Amino acid sequence: MVGQEKRSAPRLDCRVPIMCRRGSLFDNSQTMDISQGGVGLLSPKFIPVKTNMIMEIALNPRQEPVLCVGKVCWVQKSNYSDNYRVGMNFVDISDESKNRLAGYLDKVI
Repeated sequence: MVGQEKRSAPRLDCRVPIMCRRGSLFDNSQTMDISQGGVGLLSPKFIPVKTNMIMEIALNPRQEPVLCVGKVCWVQKSNYSDNYRVGMNFVDISDESKNRLAGYLDKVI
């Protein structure tokens, strides 16, 4: 990831479960960071740039997860494992999920 920062909102460290679906394939993973505009995550599999994925982000076990569609912006092989770091932008997120995400971010800032 070399170059100028292109994110519209700063990402905050966040380690919570995330489930991603690409077609009929599901992956359970973990977020690395999150913002109102997107999420960084670890993936055990390579995901091509520009891939859209349905995501379920469990920010709080006592709340409904954040449901959204994300688009892969960048992928980088992890230096310390067989995983990949993946940066995604939210391309479709309901108002309810936006509100849950905003509430979570307000608490951790």
